[in-house]
Amino acid sequence: MIVRIVSIQMKPGHEGLFHASLRSELDILRAQEGLVYVKAARRLLEDGGEEVLLMEEWATSAHLHAWAGPDLTRPRLLPDVERRLTEATRSVDVTHYEAIDLTPE
Repeated sequence: MIVRIVSIQMKPGHEGLFHASLRSELDILRAQEGLVYVKAARRLLEDGGEEVLLMEEWATSAHLHAWAGPDLTRPRLLPDVERRLTEATRSVDVTHYEAIDLTPE
């Protein structure tokens, strides 16, 4: 299993539209083969902005690549979400982890 964490540092005042766009992406993401789990969460920052986390768990790296494409350093987002992301963010970080909570087969 591969855990993918997308961390997005939002500028103040852009949260509402970005959240709505991200929710529409979650419906499409949940329909992808090999997706085990997805969760979007946020925390408020001291300066009035927020950090949004998109946490995904994929059954295999092949499933992740089928969704995200060859460049795993970039988030895979729908055009509407990508546009809002460009307007509303300070930074985006994508990291991947191999799950160790399950016994290997």
